[in-house]
Amino acid sequence: MGSPAIAPTGSIAHCAQCGTKFNPGDKFCPKCGASSTWSTQPEPGATEPGSLRVATSPQDDIVALEQIVARNPDDESYRKLLAVALHDDAMKDWWKDPKDGHYLCTSARQIHYARKQIDRALALNFNDPKLRVGLEKMRQLVDSMEKREYVGSWFHVVFFGLFYIFPGVIWWYVNRRPSFLLNRDYIKHVESGKEPPSALSKMGGAMEKVSNFLESTTGEFAGGFMALALTLATMVVLSPIFLVLAYKQNYLDVKREYDVAQST
Repeated sequence: MGSPAIAPTGSIAHCAQCGTKFNPGDKFCPKCGASSTWSTQPEPGATEPGSLRVATSPQDDIVALEQIVARNPDDESYRKLLAVALHDDAMKDWWKDPKDGHYLCTSARQIHYARKQIDRALALNFNDPKLRVGLEKMRQLVDSMEKREYVGSWFHVVFFGLFYIFPGVIWWYVNRRPSFLLNRDYIKHVESGKEPPSALSKMGGAMEKVSNFLESTTGEFAGGFMALALTLATMVVLSPIFLVLAYKQNYLDVKREYDVAQST
């Protein structure tokens, strides 16, 4: 949606797309629904002909479209325009990867907002299979941001499972991170300009701090190796602490973030 204009007193506004006249103050053409560019023609005797452009936000456009839909319940075209506006607004705060142009979600708040906007769009009654499929795919993308993934060293899982009192499956479970947290870590890595992080660094939390500290003092390859060796050498003492911290970050803190997002 672009920025509509409000016609000043003493002028007749026309849609630049189809030429239809509209009332001063209307944000969308009553015929074609366009809102990007408006032109005006002066009324006879007007002293200051011309048009005044007023910038609006996507939320303003959505509110205006909702009002038009309410006034024209039998006009499907307005419902479709509203669905497009909600689709475009859903990922407005997501981070765009400069490498491939993909949009990445980095917070529970973004997931909650995107899901709300998409569900509002899908609830509208309009006949456009292509748009509806696009909305469904976006909904699937948003849902995938909650999918958990283990990105640490699988050696830990096997080692704990074979030799330690804590089975490897517990280590795997508590260190599974939601995709939006992985995206957050990835963005931090991209913006830092560093080489690809080690498996230990990707785990986040205490393991990431240990790995980063050793890498900063001994080099990336040696640091990653030493972090792994340190973890194995001291696992009897530190592993329970790492497990608790990982569970807090990947589950309790994530739940708290969701609760905050849903309450706003």
